[in-house]
Amino acid sequence: MGIVQSLSIPENPILQDSQKGDYIEQILEALLQECAMLISDVEEKKVDESILMQEIEKRITRIRGVINPERLRRSVFDYLYGYGILQPLIEDEAISDIDIPRYDFITYKTKGITKKSPLVFENENAFNRFCKMLIIRHGGIINDVDNHCRISDVKNRLRVNVCIPPRNVYGTSMNIRKHAMGTLSLQQLMDLGMLDEVAFEILSKNIKSNRSILICGKGAAGKTTLLRAVIEAGDELERMLICETDTELYPQKKSVIVQYLKKNAFGGKKVTLSDLIREGLTMHLDTYCIGEIIGDEAWDFVKAGYTDHRILGTIHASGCEDAIQRLAMLCEMHTHFPHEQLMAVIKRSVGLVIYLKKFQIHEIYDFSLDQCVYKKRGQ
Repeated sequence: MGIVQSLSIPENPILQDSQKGDYIEQILEALLQECAMLISDVEEKKVDESILMQEIEKRITRIRGVINPERLRRSVFDYLYGYGILQPLIEDEAISDIDIPRYDFITYKTKGITKKSPLVFENENAFNRFCKMLIIRHGGIINDVDNHCRISDVKNRLRVNVCIPPRNVYGTSMNIRKHAMGTLSLQQLMDLGMLDEVAFEILSKNIKSNRSILICGKGAAGKTTLLRAVIEAGDELERMLICETDTELYPQKKSVIVQYLKKNAFGGKKVTLSDLIREGLTMHLDTYCIGEIIGDEAWDFVKAGYTDHRILGTIHASGCEDAIQRLAMLCEMHTHFPHEQLMAVIKRSVGLVIYLKKFQIHEIYDFSLDQCVYKKRGQ
């Protein structure tokens, strides 16, 4: 049964606005269920967009006279091609994060400061449908069993996390991490207040000497932004492999190879960041970069640094010493080294650790010298 046939539409109806909204919701829900594969294939450019457009227009034509076709067309296209009510936040380059713990509560973060948005979704169903459409559009899967999904919108440079019931008790939630469309240089980051002249000189010197660098801090502290600047400030001919769970770094240098764990992209074989690092050993690389170190890849990351490769990466930690301790915790399950020996290996591999807080560098520790070489003034 087609979308319109599945709806009980009376002849020559006189509809209230709420009833029209109900019809639009039902049509969008049916489109989500019946054309999910087509929507995903169009987004990945496996199928020409005109085929999906034809399917949409068929459904709009069938209900002409019941609902204003222009209104329906806008509603459908907002869900299929844009971000609906979130579009202004997506387009605002100053915003780094958008958080939606409930359909009627939206916050965003700019330069490390969280603010509440006046925007709200119409209801829980509308928000849930929006999230599902977004996940399907980018090849993800979300349902009662797989009730968490993380996808990348490469075109808009977004990382999207969605959780639905039963994992979430109070309904659907979403987090969107935004990445700048262009890479900010170290000089631009200094102009924005992320680092002062002293930190700028220390970083510039260490980048020129090809030091390994680990950047730490909590979520949305600016770790990826700084790592991107460090990558671009390096030698133009540096042969680098970037391994990411989701695409976030978007390097502009042509000498950089980027690999990420795209959903359903490896023919059913489970591929990990550790696999990408190990396979990179045959590629005659100068540098390995891990966008975010969170698991098994930690030990391969450290080993790469210990074998005279330059390593770059980020990790969640509340300080430079804590970053080394957390890296050790992630490595310990993969090695029989005593803790002290493991710590020595890590410190020799990593070299320089930078701690960020609220989009500012607070500390730089040089583990080859075993001393803090920078503290933010006022600490």
